[in-house]
Amino acid sequence: MSAFTTRRLTAADLAAYRTVRNEGLTNDSGSFRISVADDDAQGEAVWKKRLDEDYVVAVEDGGRILGIGGFSRMSGTKADHKGLIWGMYVRPEARGKGVGDLVLQALVAHAQTVVRQLQLTVVAANPRAIAFYQRHGFRLYGVEPESIRHEGGFLDEALMWRLL
Repeated sequence: MSAFTTRRLTAADLAAYRTVRNEGLTNDSGSFRISVADDDAQGEAVWKKRLDEDYVVAVEDGGRILGIGGFSRMSGTKADHKGLIWGMYVRPEARGKGVGDLVLQALVAHAQTVVRQLQLTVVAANPRAIAFYQRHGFRLYGVEPESIRHEGGFLDEALMWRLL
């Protein structure tokens, strides 16, 4: 694990980031609430801005991105004490090696400097992901039924949060 490096991504990393993100959206489509087509429709300018304004990190091994995740602070005077963890994905060959832990730890460490609590959603039928977030202090506070339309059916989403 000592060969892994964690770093914040910027607009300059857009191509490499989108390659990994699209891989996740394609290969694990049932784990995300957005499709590749919806993601692509946002356009390059939106993604560049998001990489520069949000806190998006990658864990790499020898320059190859193995895992990604993002943090956004909610806006407005009544909600800016909250943040959102989004877009977590670890490539299959890196799973079980601590990459997801490193991504989430970096996001939480940053979030602690700007917000009081974190929220995230995860497909409710993914007990491994739920257990992962619970190990990192997140608690389940609800389930949104039929939150995601997927392959002719619907998936529920587990709503999780953590006080920092």
